[in-house]
Amino acid sequence: MKRSFLAVLFVISIQNIFAKSTLDTLNVSIKFYQKIELSDGIKLSSNIYFPENYDKRKKYPTVLVITPYVSDENHERGLFFSRNDYVFITVDCRGRGNSEGEFIPFESDGKDGAEVINWIGKQSWSNGKVGMFGGSYRGMNQWLILKEFPKNLKTIIPIASVGPGLDFPKYNNIFYPYVMRWLMLTSGKTINQKLFGEDFWKQKREQLYLEGKPFNSYDEIVGFPKKVFQKWISHPSHDEFWQQFYFTKEQSKKVNIPILSITGHFDSDQPGAMKYYSDHMNNGNEEAKSNHYLIVGPWSHGGTRRPKKEFWGLKFGENAVIDMNDLYLKWFNWTLKEGKKPTILKDKIMLYTMGENTWNYTTKLDELSNGEKELFLSSFNSEANDVFSSGDLLDAPLSNDLNPDIIVYDPSKKKGINSASYNSKISEVFTDQSYVNDEDILIYHSKPLEEDMEVNGKIRFEAYISMDVEDTDLEVTMYEISKDNSSKFLQKDQIRARYRKGLEKPVLVRKNVIEKYVFEGENLFSRVIKKGSRIRLVFSSIDKPNVQRNFNSKEDPSIQKMENAKIATIKLFHNKKYPSRIVLPIKR
Repeated sequence: MKRSFLAVLFVISIQNIFAKSTLDTLNVSIKFYQKIELSDGIKLSSNIYFPENYDKRKKYPTVLVITPYVSDENHERGLFFSRNDYVFITVDCRGRGNSEGEFIPFESDGKDGAEVINWIGKQSWSNGKVGMFGGSYRGMNQWLILKEFPKNLKTIIPIASVGPGLDFPKYNNIFYPYVMRWLMLTSGKTINQKLFGEDFWKQKREQLYLEGKPFNSYDEIVGFPKKVFQKWISHPSHDEFWQQFYFTKEQSKKVNIPILSITGHFDSDQPGAMKYYSDHMNNGNEEAKSNHYLIVGPWSHGGTRRPKKEFWGLKFGENAVIDMNDLYLKWFNWTLKEGKKPTILKDKIMLYTMGENTWNYTTKLDELSNGEKELFLSSFNSEANDVFSSGDLLDAPLSNDLNPDIIVYDPSKKKGINSASYNSKISEVFTDQSYVNDEDILIYHSKPLEEDMEVNGKIRFEAYISMDVEDTDLEVTMYEISKDNSSKFLQKDQIRARYRKGLEKPVLVRKNVIEKYVFEGENLFSRVIKKGSRIRLVFSSIDKPNVQRNFNSKEDPSIQKMENAKIATIKLFHNKKYPSRIVLPIKR
């Protein structure tokens, strides 16, 4: 291995540290800043943790994490796996931490990671078996590396995997100001954790909102022009640039390793995690599919790695908290050694059902539900724009319900800065009901349920809509309203009208023509909605500082300016001719 003065290798032994902790019997050797030279000459930096009581005569399996967040974050995991007779390696992505090169998110991860794995396979301590795990970006890069099919990669545990172009840096082709916040977190070599704090970014996104500047000026407002930001927003559709990060049918058929996919009901990257999972299950070979397991818990994005029994006001059972380190270890013992499959994996899919707080198991996604419950929108006796005189969700559409419900979205009024939903306490956002005080929303309620109803999957909203502009952004959110009138979030979804026919190509709206819009649901979830509860549907335009604004004109929203904004009148129809409805996937 080549050495330089600034990358002198050194080994330290850690013995009996943290005397009263779970790490109190360590005898672990760590090699810091090991340089792995890639085919283009770039050297990636790695920290290598050797097994407790390391024996140079033995060869070991390797657990690998490649991170854009600097390898120091993986120190405790390194100690954990080295204690359990693995070599553990944490590698800084190209251009991050102590690695050379320039960090361009997504674009080098697959090839770089495959070369790292090939390097590991050639080391004297390696038995040729490498397993990967990690969440978010670290989950996605496992899939990108698998697309390269390095021979020594024997298993992966992708957790909350980012879906480039699907859930980050945009969802349904609607970007978020958070994109720039993340790019600054990973800018340069350091982690920039203090810069990631909320106060600075709240002020900047509200400045963008109030000044009405185009979204493509946000990096200048922040004070750091960013070419990656500009490149991403230059691809507003789900075009070939974004599609390159997913598996073709041919690539899916070649996958031949065990996989444990993990996501959560409230994981902001569930669309990406489920895209990778579904592509493999739809197109993979039978042997590989039989060894692909999926866990969906009642967790947030971070909760997929650090499960809790409460999130944003929702509470779950003690069984929602899984010992993830134990699960990872048992999975690797099974796939990289000769251990037994983790007993927790009783079937191919492990799904937590909220409400009854139980883990349920099935073999295929389409077995999660075996029926549908339709509820049709109506506002025969109201305008549906007030929680106390809301519209209805009925078992059948009404033929004489001819008048549409109307939302007027005027970007120049900047109502979103003071909206109750934008200013809700984050700790209570899934149970808080202040959103009913927002202006320009439509609300519908079902009758109280006559029996418990188990919903497994995504709630679909089929809406018949007309508008007098060529584009706008729309949102639907569903809640369970309990007997005591408390609220529990179920699901939401968003549509940019120009992408109502698909994400790959924009089609501007025909003014004042009624069309069917289908909201597929952002995240799969499972909940038993209790007898006596009602379903609440809230429909609105999107006007908040934390979402890219649409000024309702035909130009790409990234370049739209407030001075060219248009007022949008949005009409929602519901009757037998235009049967707007929600469809709940239920387990009978």
